[in-house]
Amino acid sequence: MTSMEARFGDATRTVPLPNPWNLNAYLADVAAYRGRSISLRSVPAEMLAEKGCRGKGLWLARKHDDIIVFDAAATERNADHIILHEIGHMLLGHGKSDAEPATPLPPKLAALLPSLSVQHALGRNEFGADNEREAEVFADMTMVYATLPRRRGRRLFGRR
Repeated sequence: MTSMEARFGDATRTVPLPNPWNLNAYLADVAAYRGRSISLRSVPAEMLAEKGCRGKGLWLARKHDDIIVFDAAATERNADHIILHEIGHMLLGHGKSDAEPATPLPPKLAALLPSLSVQHALGRNEFGADNEREAEVFADMTMVYATLPRRRGRRLFGRR
């Protein structure tokens, strides 16, 4: 088993996928595990592009909660993938520490979300290629396993 498989396995054992699959239930479980609420906000893709997110998604870490921002024009399936990608970053420990300086929001996004006191705006540039790849695979695999019929003994990542 690869190190990535082991990390994914740990993440999915920590916060199991709901059966039947329900993204909102999963988000609630992730929030409960992390002790921080998670909310979703859709915005125009060009505002995400300012942060280097190529119009996809962004994790805004605040002092006591998290916000996942995603492209308002994304299809439901694509939005779910973007959200799971950001959850992957959270569960795989890709965030910044509270001791690191706050990351400002780009001007257009800050104007749209003026009431947010953001500690970190975590987009593609903040995570690095390896963490981006891990989060992408996490989202891909989570979507696949969430749609498979449940079988006794099947594990999400790794081998039996």
